[in-house]
Amino acid sequence: MNGVMIDAEALKEFLDKAEPFIPEDAFGSWADHLDRRLRSANQQFDLIKQSRGDPGRLPWHLIPATRRLPAAERERGAERAYVLARLAESGNGQQFWQSVDNWEERPKWALEWATYWFYLANPERAPWWTRWLYNPGNQTGAFVLLLDDPRVMEPRVPPSQQYGQIAQGMGILGAVLESIHRLPRVPDSHRPMICLSLVYAVYMFTVTSWRMTTEFTQVLPPFARVVEGLLGIRHGEGVQLEQRESQKL
Repeated sequence: MNGVMIDAEALKEFLDKAEPFIPEDAFGSWADHLDRRLRSANQQFDLIKQSRGDPGRLPWHLIPATRRLPAAERERGAERAYVLARLAESGNGQQFWQSVDNWEERPKWALEWATYWFYLANPERAPWWTRWLYNPGNQTGAFVLLLDDPRVMEPRVPPSQQYGQIAQGMGILGAVLESIHRLPRVPDSHRPMICLSLVYAVYMFTVTSWRMTTEFTQVLPPFARVVEGLLGIRHGEGVQLEQRESQKL
């Protein structure tokens, strides 16, 4: 597995663009929400157990990628989704990743669902692999935007190997953020994920400003609201953000 290196200069540029658009109290509010998510892990795993794999009772709403899945797709993926969540809770990482790697015709939401539960069970060492963090299908995402050499991410290897690179990179990112004294108001445990959500929000707004008309970009949510969405914080659960016009970054 190739090592990953974080480009500190690119990181600074993204944060310099993002931070002016974040209300003063948002960072603490987001960290508190992520803490509450982890503290409620047992309750969330209880929802999995109580569902018994029933597609209609699985807590799809907890993960952005699965909140709006059509009923037919929930039906097709329910058994594997249930098994993966239970394996994540069991702490059997080897069996968990074997199941992920061996899932043929894996749906787009599978990795985000699976690693959410793996993260809940192992928050100190297991990141949540969302599609915006890294999408191996088209090799995009916040993670590769910060890599010194994005080519180290090999899309043709099993997900377990890619996840190892992501976990390694998240650890390095945390160390870099500490060394350059950025996001000091965010606890160490949440700093890499919140940082990456800021990076991807900057990317989203920048690409939108290039490709779409000014009239269209004005209907986008405020920048900080977009960050909340990336973190899986639903409307009303996070900080009460100021109502301000989205501005071109």
